[in-house]
Amino acid sequence: MDTLIFGGILATLVAMCRDTSRNVVLGAWWAMLAAVLLLVAHHITSGLALDLNY
Repeated sequence: MDTLIFGGILATLVAMCRDTSRNVVLGAWWAMLAAVLLLVAHHITSGLALDLNY
């Protein structure tokens, strides 16, 4: 899932560098922001023990 989000962020960056229309760039940016926020919310509320106890 993280790889797909990083790919989307890269695609948004490429769209910005290629002078794509503003609506496409803004749509991609908001979609990636929503995906990142959902992923962060999932990681924060997951039941995985992410501490470093050995």
